[in-house]
Amino acid sequence: MIGSLAWSNYAKSLLRSLVDIVQLELLYIPNGMENGFTNPFTQKFSMTSLEKVLKSGAEGKEVVENGGEVKRREVIVRGVLSVTVISAEDLTPADLMGKADPYVVLVLKKTESKNKTRVVNESLNPVWNQTFEFVVEDGLHDMLILEVWDHDTFGKDYMGKCILTLTKVILEGEYKDTFPLDGAKTGTLTLNLKWNPQPIYRDS
Repeated sequence: MIGSLAWSNYAKSLLRSLVDIVQLELLYIPNGMENGFTNPFTQKFSMTSLEKVLKSGAEGKEVVENGGEVKRREVIVRGVLSVTVISAEDLTPADLMGKADPYVVLVLKKTESKNKTRVVNESLNPVWNQTFEFVVEDGLHDMLILEVWDHDTFGKDYMGKCILTLTKVILEGEYKDTFPLDGAKTGTLTLNLKWNPQPIYRDS
């Protein structure tokens, strides 16, 4: 059985050989246009070139001693995703004083698992440095959604979001990047993502 370390090394070698076909990891849904967004979890959704290679490479063959029968072994890309919400910069003011009380809501698409940061009062450049973990059952077909909101006594105001596929963190193991917020005039979100693989092997 292939161990987690072997899987991690395999993913890194794939990254080096397939760097030219790495496709856009950051997807945007224009504010108010959710109904026009293609659902990536339908059977009609086609995988990126990188995901096809990763998925095909995760399927091996096993020879059975009693007659040489060949079986296919499928690897389910399962693991723990660690997300550190570091900071945001240049957020759009949400009140008449030119300030905001921002916090971030994190959602794992397929399981709808949610977490949120604390509220940082009166800041357009908040720093959180908070880490959250998600158990991911199918990393090739899941997404991480991060929404920034302004906390208000009488409600909350939307301040933008970014949506990430998990392909890059699965291949690299860990990376840090800054992402623009969609649906907002200004603003970026800085994150650190880390992947701890726990693959599941299934004969088919």
